[in-house]
Amino acid sequence: MTKFFMGFFALVLFAACNNAGKEETAAKMVASDLALEGLKGDISAIEESPYKTDSTGKPGDMDSCCISVWEYDNNGNNTKWTSKDSKGTVKETAENTRYPNGMWKGNISTKNGKNSGSFETGIDDKGIYISAVAKDSAGKLDLYYTNLSQNENGQVLTWKQYDKDSVYRQEGESKYDKNLQTSFMMKDSVGKLKSSSAYKYNDKGQQVEVSNTNVTKDSSTTTVTKYTYDTNDEMGNWTQRIAWNDKGKATAVARRNYTYRKK
Repeated sequence: MTKFFMGFFALVLFAACNNAGKEETAAKMVASDLALEGLKGDISAIEESPYKTDSTGKPGDMDSCCISVWEYDNNGNNTKWTSKDSKGTVKETAENTRYPNGMWKGNISTKNGKNSGSFETGIDDKGIYISAVAKDSAGKLDLYYTNLSQNENGQVLTWKQYDKDSVYRQEGESKYDKNLQTSFMMKDSVGKLKSSSAYKYNDKGQQVEVSNTNVTKDSSTTTVTKYTYDTNDEMGNWTQRIAWNDKGKATAVARRNYTYRKK
């Protein structure tokens, strides 16, 4: 069920709002998914495909798995994510629901056409997250979260995770510079660090470096990935990104196609 927990905290990174000018509810509106990601234009969908590459960054054949497709509503908020292979066969999906103020409410996921579980959140009348639960494919409680806190954009800052028997498992903490996540760490039930990440961005708000550290009983391992952005479409949204390892060798290429609503 970890994917639901990660899905929740990834999605609230882009917590949503209705279009400016509409009457606000009691809960404060925050920026849309597309706005927080720094993307421009009235985007209805993004398709991102992975490609193999040589060490210099020259793209090769498309990787057989997995193409990601994100669909967005008129307010710029993600409504559905789909993962499919290069032949177009759908492998996984996640359909999202929203509260009236645009905050992410939860999702229902599938894998190979079958229900694989769900995630649900609860908010108060000010639009603050107060609860989160993950359920398995049978609709039974698997995990739940307490001690949730968030910033003004609805991005989750802290949480504690418990299993269905109320056994405390782990906790997490994220830090942001405005809407950009700068760090994340997880600690186990006794407060020992399990993993940490640090993120860097360019002046366009595009992620240019990720440093991940995993800690075990006897050692820790850190991997650093850097990103360069080679091409953009006419709206200025990136269409090709290259990932590089800490030795300066390219490891993967991602290409994006954007679908814009016609006016």
